[in-house]
Amino acid sequence: MNILAIYIKSYTRITAVLLALFITISCTEELSIADFEDDFKNYEVELRVEGVLDNTDFSKSIVRVDRTILVTDTSLFNGIDDNGDWEPYTDENGNGRWDEGEPLNDDIGVREGGPNGEYEGRGNGIPDEGEPNVDDYLEILPQIHDSTIVSVVLREAESQTFVADFIWSSRAASFDQNYGDKGPPSETEDDHYVTYYYGAYIPAPEYSQDTLNPELEYQIVLTTQDGTIISATTELVGPPVNLIWNNTVWDADTLIDSTNNYAYMYWNNSSETSFCAVLMDRVLGPDSTQSFYGSMAVAINRSEGTDLLEFQRNFIGVPLGLYKVRLESYSENYGSYIYSGLPLRDRELSTWRDQNGNVVIGALGAKTSIEFYLRLVSPILPNG
Repeated sequence: MNILAIYIKSYTRITAVLLALFITISCTEELSIADFEDDFKNYEVELRVEGVLDNTDFSKSIVRVDRTILVTDTSLFNGIDDNGDWEPYTDENGNGRWDEGEPLNDDIGVREGGPNGEYEGRGNGIPDEGEPNVDDYLEILPQIHDSTIVSVVLREAESQTFVADFIWSSRAASFDQNYGDKGPPSETEDDHYVTYYYGAYIPAPEYSQDTLNPELEYQIVLTTQDGTIISATTELVGPPVNLIWNNTVWDADTLIDSTNNYAYMYWNNSSETSFCAVLMDRVLGPDSTQSFYGSMAVAINRSEGTDLLEFQRNFIGVPLGLYKVRLESYSENYGSYIYSGLPLRDRELSTWRDQNGNVVIGALGAKTSIEFYLRLVSPILPNG
C-alpha cells in the first residue's frame, strides 16, 4: 500500500502546536516551519520499528527500523539536489533553452494552484524543490534508516526456540512514486513512475526458504548498539478465501473480465481479522510490473452460511489491460496499526517494547496473501 511511501513522515508532537499557531496567525502571512526550531531543540530522536512476517513467502518478511525526525529539520528537506542525480532537460537543438517537444528529464516543474494549475519552473534548467530527484527518497531514506542494529532474531514466542536471523539489506524492498501525466519519461509513454528501493532487515539467505507454523506465535527481538533489547510478538494469519469476482471467467491463473472498466469482487478472511489489503500492479511486460492501486479493505459484516468476515471492493474506470492482483490478510493488530495511522504513543497499537517495557513507535504483524492475474477487456456486443 504502498501502502509504501510513508517512511519519511515525522513522528513528533509538534503538529497540534503548529496548527494552533497557524490558526492564530493571519493566513496571508507566509511562515517557515524552521522558525519553530527553538521550541523543539531538546527533542530526542526515537526509533520507529515496523515488522511483518509473510506467512506465504517467509523470504519477503521484513523489519524496518527508522529514526524519527522533526518537521523543522531542514538539513534533510532543504530543496537541494544533494546527491547530484537531478537531470536537466535535453537541449536537442542547442539553443540554450527548453523548447516544446524536447525531453524534460527531471526538469518537469512543480504544479501550482491545484490539479489544473501550471507547472512552475518547467524546463528552467534548475533543480526545483518538488521535482524528481530533489529531496527524494534516494536522498532522505538513507539518513533515516538505522542499519546499526546488532542483531534481529526471530523465535517461537512460547518456547523461545530460534527460528531465523535477519540481516540488513539496503535494497530490501521497493515502491513506486507517480509524478503524474507530466512526469519524467521512461520506457512507455504512459509510464510516469520512479521506483525507489529502501533498506530494512530481511531473513538471512540460509533461512529464506523456511516456513512458519500457523499454530504458533512468533517473537522478533532486536538488540541495539547500546544493548537495549526491543521485542514484539505476533500471531500468524490465514489467507483470503472464497474469492468471487462477478462476471468473470478463469483462463488458467487469469480472470477475464469484460464488463467495460467495471468490476466487483468479494471474499472472506479465513482468520478472525478485520483487515485485508487489495494491491494491483499493472503488467507492462513478462518481467515488468508497476504499482497501480493499493487500498485497505475493512470487514464489518459476515457472510451468510460461513459466518466469516466478508470483504468487498468495487473497481470502476480501471484502464483495460492485464493486472497482477494480490489480496493480503493482516493480523488484527497490524491491520489496526496500518488503518489508524498509529498515534505517537498508543500502547494498544504499538506491540514493540524495550527491555524496560517502554513503548517503541511501530508494530509487528503478519500477513498471508493470494495472488492472481486479472485481464480487463472490452465487452462483446450482441452485433459484433
